[in-house]
Amino acid sequence: MDQTTTARNLELQRQWYGAPLGELCRDLCALFGVTQSGLAEILGVSPAMLSLVMRGQRARIANPDAAARLSATLHLAHEVRAGTVPPGAVAGRLDEVRANRTPGQESMGTAVSASPGAEAGDLSPDAELRFVSRLRDLLTSTAGAVDILDAADLVATRHPGLAEILRTCGAGRTDEAVALVRRLTTPGH
Repeated sequence: MDQTTTARNLELQRQWYGAPLGELCRDLCALFGVTQSGLAEILGVSPAMLSLVMRGQRARIANPDAAARLSATLHLAHEVRAGTVPPGAVAGRLDEVRANRTPGQESMGTAVSASPGAEAGDLSPDAELRFVSRLRDLLTSTAGAVDILDAADLVATRHPGLAEILRTCGAGRTDEAVALVRRLTTPGH
């Protein structure tokens, strides 16, 4: 990643959060006595993804649940500093932040069946979009779009379905990725 992109990302973070996320996350780790990996676990992102954001290689955490947990953690830090949360309550509050997930969703966005007769592959449009967003976050936390496309080319001959998933969900348009997920999760596919 070039320095211009990193500088742009850090400036966006200053605008959105008031400071670069690297500074904010290091402060959260010190305040709550957790490691960077521990903070990543609280937020529900991989340590690699958190590291990318902290270094300015990504402007934000794209996962909406993780972004909400980051906001809640920053708010909790403010409350702790203001003295409105007693020290003995901090661990419980962090556990609440950690447990905060979109209702009806597992960690990767797969719909949890709310009705006894629902098919395992039935995803609501919102669940499909969240799943695609989380899958894209996972893929792009380890490689850029060009590398994902290269990987797809490498496996295309022996595993064309996997190549299609990599291309579409890792580097394609969101609407195409949602359509692919819909097609692949439809019973009888």
